[in-house]
Parts: sequence; structure tokens; C-alpha cells
Amino acid sequence: MMEKQKILIVDDSEMNRALLIDILDDQYDVEEAENGVEAISILSKQGTDFSLLLLDIMMPEMDGFEVLAYINEHHWNETFAVIMISADDSPVNIKRAYDLGAFDYISRPFDATIVHRRISNTMLLYARQQRLEQVIAEQFYEKEKNNQLMISILSHIVEFRNGESGLHILHVDTITKYLLKQLVRQTDQYPLSKADISLISMVSALHDIGKISIPDEILNKPGRLSQEEFEIMKTHAAVGARMLMDLPPGHREEPLVRVAFEICRWHHERYDGKGYPDGLKGEEIPIAAQVVALADVYDALISKRCYKEAYSQKEALKMILEGQCGAFNPVLLQCLEEISDTLQRELTDTPSEPKRKKNEYMRGKIDYDRLLIDKEYTFLSYKQGQFPLLYMDSLTGVYNRRYYDVYFGGTEKIQTMAEIDVDNFKHINDRYGHDVGDIVLQRIAKAILSCVRKTDAVIRYGGDEFVVIFYNIPTGIFEKKLESIRRVIDSLVVEEHPEIHMTVSIGGVYGLGEVKKLFRIADRMMYQAKKTKNSVATCFLEEKADGRQ
Repeated sequence: MMEKQKILIVDDSEMNRALLIDILDDQYDVEEAENGVEAISILSKQGTDFSLLLLDIMMPEMDGFEVLAYINEHHWNETFAVIMISADDSPVNIKRAYDLGAFDYISRPFDATIVHRRISNTMLLYARQQRLEQVIAEQFYEKEKNNQLMISILSHIVEFRNGESGLHILHVDTITKYLLKQLVRQTDQYPLSKADISLISMVSALHDIGKISIPDEILNKPGRLSQEEFEIMKTHAAVGARMLMDLPPGHREEPLVRVAFEICRWHHERYDGKGYPDGLKGEEIPIAAQVVALADVYDALISKRCYKEAYSQKEALKMILEGQCGAFNPVLLQCLEEISDTLQRELTDTPSEPKRKKNEYMRGKIDYDRLLIDKEYTFLSYKQGQFPLLYMDSLTGVYNRRYYDVYFGGTEKIQTMAEIDVDNFKHINDRYGHDVGDIVLQRIAKAILSCVRKTDAVIRYGGDEFVVIFYNIPTGIFEKKLESIRRVIDSLVVEEHPEIHMTVSIGGVYGLGEVKKLFRIADRMMYQAKKTKNSVATCFLEEKADGRQ
């Protein structure tokens, strides 16, 4: 028997709720809330269970418009549709309801036939819309995943020939991304969108693709190149660009190829016109090539090569600003100064994964599946920019429940999971209001993000619950991560309300298993931690097959 779709009726009139339940009970699984505050509480815990919300407008404590605004702000209407119900069908009310995200509007008194038809039509249309969004997202994901994979393969082939670790590609990507973000904040001279920044950062990995044509004895010479050798080395910029222009005509016009061409050909140009291969000067050099050129030089300085030792990041910055490494856009140099502390942290904390890749490359083996997995989560960050309503929680800036349901809701196996619940959050909301509660959630989400790696997924699972899924994390590090999250949150302060003490209870599970199974265990451990609050409880499946401590 097919499971009934679930509807939540929110109305302060018991009679109105009873009428709607009588109309809908045979066909739907109906729950009720007598005011907006109760509705928010129910939705925060089980919002994804509902297909539809029937919402009255005139209610005490929190009226229907306030509830709808809250739902819209927190993107809960990504998983269910909202129909407003009211005896007041004035155009002003109807327009306001639609503006706030309502899908339809039903006037009282209720007509059973109209109610049934409106609800069935809304559910059908909403399901089609959601499915279309999902199809678009999946198609976009497949295209970007393939792009990422091919770029990873090509760029790592060059790195392998060049005897480098693979860190150079990751570093240039990271430096490029932060430079571009700072550039957009600092000036409106370069109107770059989030999609532009992601594209330039992604294809920066191809900047040295032309080196595939350079002889090994020159490419890996452990010392200064002769003038003749340097002239041969310089040809890699034009060769890389020519490789891209030799693609079929239909491919050459793709934004990815056009940006890659600019970067390959002109990332050795100089702002004073003394670079190569074309001697471009100033703004004649495309901004993508300017940024990657600076990122390439910065990482070359801080990295050990066969012909030099690594400089410290402080020394590298000083050398670049003093003009010892070429001439760069003054605005970009200001941006580099601004992000130097961020780069110090980001490049120092680079995960050890590339070291493992280096060993595989040196054995003559490239793990393409691993490359795909590594890039997949980078892409999801890009997809957030394209589909923010689909996968991103607007309040906290982490992934939302839909992301969890889409990517982890099936029978996929993962290795490690943690569930985090905010202690006494209802008390904070009740005493200080939802605005302060929102600040608390934002601070906690930021604290969690500060403690995990870029490859880990932080998800706001419910109102005050977060889920963290870790990738390839050692056992000992896992326990330390959970404890560091607890400790950092324990030290947080809301400046306007220093008396608020934020703590969390954390349940963790370590061991390969299906997502649903690990979630149940993590949930159980989290409730065990809540007995004392501000604590961590973990379970290791390898050690205790029955899931007990």
C-alpha cells in the first residue's frame, strides 16, 4: 500500500482544523498546529516529512505571513509547498502571500471539492517543479564533474612529468580563488560573478599544459637553464594555447576553453609589457591570466623545486611586492597583501592527500576514481553558487537538509559521521528571541566549519541540529576533531549577550556503513552525550560490532 502524503494544517481555530481534517483525512496523513510558533517547532524537526502546509493568516503570537517569511528565509519551502487559507481574500493579502513564497491561496468557507482539487494540483505542480530542478542540477553536475575530471587528469599528467607533487595545482587553484574574491571586494573594475571565479579557479590547473611538449632534460634540469634552454621552456605558453585552439570549432567557443586559452597563453605576460609570448602590457592582459600569473609565481616561491629550496610565505610576499619576481597589477598586489594571512593558513593546512597522490604518480599509477572524488566536493561548492535554493542553508551558510537527502539519503556507504545538537537552544530562543537564536546558529556553524577540512561536509540537518560527514579521516584525528568542535563552541561569545553560554552535544560514529545506519548510531550517541550536555560520545564499529560503547 502506498504511503499517504503528509499535510500540516496550521490554524488557531479548532473548528477550521476539524473541517479540513474531515475533508482530507481519507486521502492524506494530516497533522495540525494551533499557532505559528507550534508550526515552526514541528517543521524544524520534521519539515521534510511534509508535502504540503495549509497556513492560516490571522493567528495570535505569530501570524501566517510571519510563518511564511520564516519558512522562506530558512528555505524550508524547498521540500514542501505552502497554501494560504483565510476568509480575507483581498488582493493585497493574496499578493503578499505569493510574494512571500506561497504556492496557492484558498478562501473560507471551505468547499470540499475545491480544497481537494487545489491541493492535488499544487502537489502535482510542485512535484514537477522539484523534479525539473533536480534534473537540471543533475545534468549540470554531470557536465561539471566531467570537466573537473578531465582537467584533473590533464594537469596531473603535466605535474607528473614535471616531477612535482600535485600540490602546485591545488595551491594555484586556492590562491587564484582568494585573489579573485578579494579583487571583487576591492574594486568594481572587474565585474566577476561567483561562476566566473569558480571557472577561472578550476581551469587555472591547465596553465602549464603546454609543458607536455618540453623535453625532460630541460623540464627537470636541477639548475639554471641556459639562454637557449630558457627559450625552449618559454614556448610552453604558446603550445598550450595552440593545443586548445586545435580543438573542434564547436568546443573552442566554450567558456571553459576560452578562459583556459587566455590563462595558458598569457600567464607569463608582465604588467610592464616585458613578459612573453606576446609582450602584452597592463590591461591588455586578461584578468584571468593576470591572477593565475601571480598565483603561479607565489606558489613557485614557497615550494621546493629541483633547482631551489622553498621560501617562507613572508619572504615570498616581500619579494613579489618589491618587484623581484616581475611586474604585476598594483591592485592585485594589494589583494595579495590583504589575503596573505588567509593564504598562510590555507596553504599550511593543505591536507596530506596530495602526498599520497605523489607516491602513486611516482609508481606510475594515477587513481582517477580518487581524483574524481576529491574534485566532487569542490564542485558542490560551485554548485551552491548556481543553485543556492537547492543545497545551501541561507542562515548558516552550510549545506541544507535537501543536500543531505539528495546525496546521502539512499543506501550509499560512508566511513564517518557526527551529529551535533545545540544544548538549551529552545531556552535561548524563548528568552532572547529568534534573532538572537539565529546569531547563535550562525556562530556555531562557523565554528564547526573552522574545525573541519574542506573535504568534509557540514549540513544543517534541522533547526538546531548539524551533521558532519568526514572523508578519509584517521581514527585518532576523528576523536580530536569532535572534541575541538565542542571546545571551540564552548568558548564562543555573543557580544550583545555575553551571559549566553553556547554548548553542544556531539554523537560520532566511525566505521564503514550505510548512511542511514550510521545516522541512527550517531543519533543514539548524541542523545547519550545530551545526558550530561557539552560532551562528546563516539562509537567505533570496527571495535564494537553491536554499535555500543
